[in-house]
This record gives sequence, structure tokens and C-alpha cells, in this order.
Amino acid sequence: MLKEIIREALIEGHKVLEDCISRGLTGVEKRGSFGDHSHQFDVIVEKAIIDSLRKASEKIYIISEEIGEVKCESPELYALVDPVDGSNNVAHGLPFNASAIALARGPNASDVVAAGVIDHSTGKIYLGDSEGVFIDREKPKLKTGVSLSDALVFLDLASLKKDRENSHNPTELSIRLARKARHVRFFAAASLEIAYILEGRGDAFVCFSRDLKLMDFLASAILLRWAGGDYKILGESENPSLLDRRKYGIIAASSRKLLDEIIALID
Repeated sequence: MLKEIIREALIEGHKVLEDCISRGLTGVEKRGSFGDHSHQFDVIVEKAIIDSLRKASEKIYIISEEIGEVKCESPELYALVDPVDGSNNVAHGLPFNASAIALARGPNASDVVAAGVIDHSTGKIYLGDSEGVFIDREKPKLKTGVSLSDALVFLDLASLKKDRENSHNPTELSIRLARKARHVRFFAAASLEIAYILEGRGDAFVCFSRDLKLMDFLASAILLRWAGGDYKILGESENPSLLDRRKYGIIAASSRKLLDEIIALID
């Protein structure tokens, strides 16, 4: 049931985004609750997704990028929503963007029980829970035997803007990773880049610096773990509150072995 709630909300958001693009509603409207610029389509898609979620359940506490929190008393569900991941891609006419939703029974990342991501360029939906993950009803195709020297890694280039963060240097680590990986790519939509790992279209996603909000990556990272891959959150906590407004780094990989190989670059 929870997966269908997510599916319906993602499809509704997809329809609304296509309509916004067709009408040229791509301008910046304001600053969102988390501090980033909100485009017209961000606000409109967010409303469509929230309306769909609240139609399915009135006892849902929503945390979303533009509006912030939509509270309710005695919530039965928490929803972490990224209405449009890759907003700048949309604004520039680049076809790489997504929406992501994670539903939880409690207020922490470990409480997530269902998650979904939609690729707006294709309409493809990545959806699952602890009992199984599907890509448009097909099973994931992770490349679990890949080492870093053979891997295609999605590397968030925001890390190149920071020379020092706590005990490590994100710029130095990014360069080291780029030299060790066989292929490196960056498309500026973390949720979709991580979802691509589920299909074997990439092997890892890495952001060494704390530049990502939880809604940017959590839904797809949890899908990846349920499918047999794994991830490590870099920041204040590896089990953050869904209401946490701090930013994080993330390493997500198609296998624990590859994840450990990338983590070893930090040590």
C-alpha cells in the first residue's frame, strides 16, 4: 500500500512537471525553506506531490525542500520529499532530473519503510521496500563484482569547492577517486544518479563534501541498500532525523566491497 501511495504521488508530480515545462514555468520564484532558489515548477510540483500524499493519508508529517514542514498531530507516517531533484537542469533544458519520496514510520532515516524515485525524462519509476525493489516492475541489475579500477562513478563536483572539512580534504579525495576509477561522471541530480546504480548504469555515487540535503539522496540510497548495495552517510550522524536541515555527504555503491574500497580513500 505504501509503495502505491508513493507511485501515485510521483506520477502526479511527473504530469505537473511536464505541464510546467510546456508552459515555460521555469523562472526563479523565491528561496525555498532550505535556502536554495525555488523555480516556479519546483513549487507547483511540490504542491501536487503533497496533495497526493495527504489525499492518501491525513496522518502524515511532510518534510519537503520548498515548503519545509507540513506538520500534523500524532503522525502515522513521515514523508521526506524532493519535488524536483536537478532543478537547474530543468531550468536549462537538460533532461536529467527526478522526484524522490521516502515514507517512514518514525522521524529518523532508519524508520524509512518505503521509497521511490521517478526519472522525469523517461517516466521510469524506481520503487521498493525491505521486501523488494523494482524498476518499472523489473528487478534491479546491480553490478556487484566491480572494483574501483573498473567502476563508473558518479562524482559530485561540489566536493571540488572545499579544501578542508573536518578531518579530510574533499577536493583531494575527489581527485584521488577520479584517478582510481575507470570512468567518472556527474549529472547534478543525486537521487537519479544513485538510482542508476540499481540498473547497472553506474557503480557508485560519491559526494565527499557536506553539500547535499537528506531529500537529495536518502530515498534512492535506501532503495540501493534494499536491493543489495550499500551506502555511508558522511556528516553529523549516520541515522539523521528526517527533520534535520544540515547537509551531508554520501558514498553509495553497488556492493559493500566497492563501498569499503571508496571509504578507504578517506583513511
